[in-house]
Amino acid sequence: MLKDKIVIVTGAAGGIGKAIAIEAGRAGARLALVDVDAESLNESAATIRADGSEVLSLAVDITDRAVWQKSVDEIAEYFGGIDVMVNNAMWVKYEPMVEVNEDSYRRQMAVGLDAVYWGTQAVIPHMVERGTGSIVNMTSPASIHGIPNGSVYAAVKGAISALTRQCAVELGPKGIRVNAVAPGPIPTPGTRRVVDDKGWEKRLERSPLGRLSTPEGVARVVVFLASDAADCVNGDVMFADGGRSISAL
Repeated sequence: MLKDKIVIVTGAAGGIGKAIAIEAGRAGARLALVDVDAESLNESAATIRADGSEVLSLAVDITDRAVWQKSVDEIAEYFGGIDVMVNNAMWVKYEPMVEVNEDSYRRQMAVGLDAVYWGTQAVIPHMVERGTGSIVNMTSPASIHGIPNGSVYAAVKGAISALTRQCAVELGPKGIRVNAVAPGPIPTPGTRRVVDDKGWEKRLERSPLGRLSTPEGVARVVVFLASDAADCVNGDVMFADGGRSISAL
């Protein structure tokens, strides 16, 4: 589905990002993996290379606009262009709104929103040059309904959903599609740090399918939206949560 497409994946060191990179590689993509965690990123890159995929890994801080712009340009120069951007990176801290300090607020906004905005801005000229492109953002069901102690996270993801629709309208005439995926709750090392066992039980109870989403399942949705198989899909927020967000359970 992505044969010879040049695909950037942020937050690719683990969790959903790593699963997206693996799935994209198996679909034939040439990959640029980006994460601030150099050690885990190198492990991800090695795993994907072992599958036979071409991989460039960049351990950079995407919250630094100048560094992120330079990195995107380096990726384009290395591969000869950019076809797909997957804005997956996020840092989250669940806490009551009255306890949120400025550092926590700024970091969540910087990783979850600022880096998406500036990264998208940086890839636009490269996609325009090719006359086509696909951008897939990661949002959340929290963008439409509240979650316990997730005020900053919900604000970030609400902004991502709005930005996705805006970019779809603005960039569509340039041949660039922009969509988003809203995964359901997924047990990963990162989410297990902030959700206890009781919390996971509650999330499972609300799933009409009786199971939680998986990184691999979400990755397949992302690869579909990134590919030409979704060439008529633009400005969509696709929920990959098993129907949990619409359930009255």
